Amino acid sequence: MLARAGLASIEAARARIDDLNVFPVPDGDTGTNLTLTVRAVADAVDETSAASRQSLARDVARGALMGARGNSGVIFSQIVRGAADVLGETTGDTIDAHATARALRGASDAAYRAVRRPVEGTMLSVIRELAEEAETRAVDGPELGPLLVDLVRRGE
Repeated sequence: MLARAGLASIEAARARIDDLNVFPVPDGDTGTNLTLTVRAVADAVDETSAASRQSLARDVARGALMGARGNSGVIFSQIVRGAADVLGETTGDTIDAHATARALRGASDAAYRAVRRPVEGTMLSVIRELAEEAETRAVDGPELGPLLVDLVRRGE
């Protein structure tokens, strides 16, 4: 459900993201490439037969990588992999603010490692700032729902 909601959101913003695309070249396809990559993630979630959180995380990360399109899709697949690696190892029945912060840090670190010369002002900056915000906010142990809403606002 969450993956399909993310896909719907990125599909709705596709043209706007294509118009924003100016780095490394203004080829206007970032929104399209992200849409295709997120669709692969949503399909992986729909098709998995994973019996554990760890297996699900592996299936999602693989789906992201195999479905990645363009530079933005590859970077996004690394964001997904970094978050999935952390969440796959998280114990307990629920994901809380602390696990979310760790997942976003894992996502940011994986994305930066995947790029030879990281450039600020790109999607790398967004995931890094989301990780920083989540880490700062997790100290107070907020409820996950409001934290996620605030993180979406911060990301925008």
